[in-house]
Amino acid sequence: MASRVAINVADLTRNPPFILSMLVGPHVQRRETVDAGPNLDDNAVILECPEVQARAVVDILRIKDRTTKRYATRAYLEGSRGGWSKI
Repeated sequence: MASRVAINVADLTRNPPFILSMLVGPHVQRRETVDAGPNLDDNAVILECPEVQARAVVDILRIKDRTTKRYATRAYLEGSRGGWSKI
């Protein structure tokens, strides 16, 4: 089974709507969220696409974060036992 990638919901809200609708929107059909960590703001939305494509979306968001001098968008990878780890 391929691993799933999720992006932190709080971090997504920092981006303009047109970026979200073009880059992230097509990969979030069911709007399934997961609790990916112990903190209150560790809720993440699962990207429903191949892992390589999901990681590319995360990389593009992080490039934008670097150009605007913000902390990197938090992303998570689902492990074989169902837990989530930061990537």
